[in-house]
Amino acid sequence: MPEKNPEVKISEDLLREYASVRDSWASQATEDNEFRNGVQWTKSQIDALRQRAQEPLVVNVIYPAVEQAKAMLTANSPRFQSTGRESSDVKTGQIFSDLMSWVWENSKGNTELKQAIDDYYVKGMGCFMVHHDPQADFGKGDVFVKAIDPLNVYIDPSSQDAYSRDASSIIVSKLYSEKQLISMYPDLEETILQATEVTVAPQTEAIRTGLESQIVSKEDIDAQRINSTSDRELELIDRYEKITVPHYRVFDPYLNDEKILEPGDFEEYAQKPAYKVFNQENERIITDDNEVARYEEIEKEFGNVFHLAINPMTQEQVMMQGEETPNALEGSTTILTRVTYADLIETGNILMNEIELTRIKQTVSVGGQLLFINVLPLEDYPIVTMMNGHNRNPYPISDVRLVKGLQSYINKIRSLIVAHASSSTNVKLLIPRGSMNKKQLEEEWARAGTAVIEFDPELGTPIVAGPIPLPNELYKNEADAKADIERILGIYALMQGDPSATPQTYKGTLAIDEYGQRRIKSKRDDIEECINQVAKIVVQYIQYTYTTMKVMRLLQPNHKPKEVKINEPVYDELSGEFLGKLNDVTVGKYDVLVVSGSTLPSNRYARFEYYMELYKSGIIDQIEVLKQTEVANVEDVMNRSSKMAALMNQVQSQGDRIKDLEGDLQTARRELVHARQRVEVEKFKTDLEQSANRADMASKLYAARSDDELKKIKNVVAEQEATNDEIIPLEE
Repeated sequence: MPEKNPEVKISEDLLREYASVRDSWASQATEDNEFRNGVQWTKSQIDALRQRAQEPLVVNVIYPAVEQAKAMLTANSPRFQSTGRESSDVKTGQIFSDLMSWVWENSKGNTELKQAIDDYYVKGMGCFMVHHDPQADFGKGDVFVKAIDPLNVYIDPSSQDAYSRDASSIIVSKLYSEKQLISMYPDLEETILQATEVTVAPQTEAIRTGLESQIVSKEDIDAQRINSTSDRELELIDRYEKITVPHYRVFDPYLNDEKILEPGDFEEYAQKPAYKVFNQENERIITDDNEVARYEEIEKEFGNVFHLAINPMTQEQVMMQGEETPNALEGSTTILTRVTYADLIETGNILMNEIELTRIKQTVSVGGQLLFINVLPLEDYPIVTMMNGHNRNPYPISDVRLVKGLQSYINKIRSLIVAHASSSTNVKLLIPRGSMNKKQLEEEWARAGTAVIEFDPELGTPIVAGPIPLPNELYKNEADAKADIERILGIYALMQGDPSATPQTYKGTLAIDEYGQRRIKSKRDDIEECINQVAKIVVQYIQYTYTTMKVMRLLQPNHKPKEVKINEPVYDELSGEFLGKLNDVTVGKYDVLVVSGSTLPSNRYARFEYYMELYKSGIIDQIEVLKQTEVANVEDVMNRSSKMAALMNQVQSQGDRIKDLEGDLQTARRELVHARQRVEVEKFKTDLEQSANRADMASKLYAARSDDELKKIKNVVAEQEATNDEIIPLEE
């Protein structure tokens, strides 16, 4: 048998050591996971209960609490912000937040985050792995983030960091079928076929406790499939360790460019061409790629010595081979010397020093066979752990483990209550001994819950005693146990939507909801720091993977698409010369962080009321208020709202104009009435004056006629007095 590869032996020895130390934790984590899923009775406990005519009931308080915690911690997609570490990187640094969002969205990051948080609550530790697929995007490569099972992760026992950054090694070990491995590494099929089925680390099935499992695990499915297809099951060992790798730091003062190069890249860099340009005035060193290419063309056409002269026909400067001639421009002779970057480094024109950088070494083996060894372009482990109850070791305590005792107590109480209720409602059938076949009666007539009791009539009728009622304290204990679980987990009934726990007032509900989320926010810190570490690794992979032009489309929070271009080549419009890259993400140093609290929920009703108060106070505008709602395309809505408001203003102004015109019309009508009245009055006055004149004339005529008649009467009387002395004279 050939001797085993030393790297494979190291991987297997470390895996065996790490597995033996974490065996107890793995067993507990497995039990915690099954406990959350409702497997909460051991086989011996079930047998004992059924002997007492009790059923192993499960009132799973843990499951909804964990699901609610997951829902709250992943209520929103994480938002990222980025910045360049140097002032020259600030503009490009703003793009890295979009790139991180792209990687997160492309990886179905929210789904992976939910799985990691589930492991965090249930098993005590969630795990992320960042990797790049060079074949993705038609060979351009892509970066991905995925959650992996912490039970498959073996961490250096001496690690004390909650994110395992200080571990000397991290191993991922998992069983695969032979066909799976060949599909994963088709180029290594021959090596895989030579692998053995001997496993180093105990798998999940081997460390399960005495719980009677009622769930179907992935391991069970894999085992059934392997047995049914006779496919071999092989153990893949993926080991990561930190090593120091020599690098070269070079600084080009002519381009103000600093690079850190690996040995292979440095050798290629050192052979790059450059030029020393001598003339009467100065000596220049040319390292710009475009300028070097231009001088290569000049040297090819005119040699390494040339001068400038005046074209007598066009009076333009032209380049001529050789040294100056009589019609040449004085002092225009130029000498070109072709050199390499290595020459410039040797003369001190380009500064260089050798440094040691941390890199991640990946060693992958299967069944005692070495598959490959890679040196990843990373400073940190691509595996990031997120530990819950961290004890300064890689074996944290889950929230489920803290409440398992209370959950078991609730199950026992509920089982006892149901058994007591069933016993209390049983029908007791008393029959004289020998009066009929007891077995036949039980089979044909006895229903469920009916007890058949034989008695001897000669000894008297038996007294059937009823069950003793359960104390009320038992029901209180069950309620207290539920409350204790809620308090320990920090997920209260109100947060789960229990209407019975709702206060009488709306503001009281908001206050309790706010206070209840404070416990969740302590978990948020663990999760956000983990995502920050993931983002740090993603940035390193981005600069390694995304080296060509790439267009990415993102959906923004306002539901509008956004297009991001990176490494876009820029050319001179006139000459067509390559000038550089726009948004070159391969250079510079950048930091990407998740916006604190961006994944948490907020009471939208309370938030909306708060923003409405700010709007009424004139502090914010309508757009900011609408952003707090679920209205899509806020800008479009505001544009339509602005147009509608303008139209309404026009309608309002027209309405006001109509009202003004109506007022003017009414005024005109009133003035017309008044004018008519004045005309009628004047006419009446005229008629009245005419009537008065006529009356005056009539009065005068009547007076004249009266005077004439009076005179006639006087004359008659005078005549009668003259003839008759007895007539009494009339008084005037």
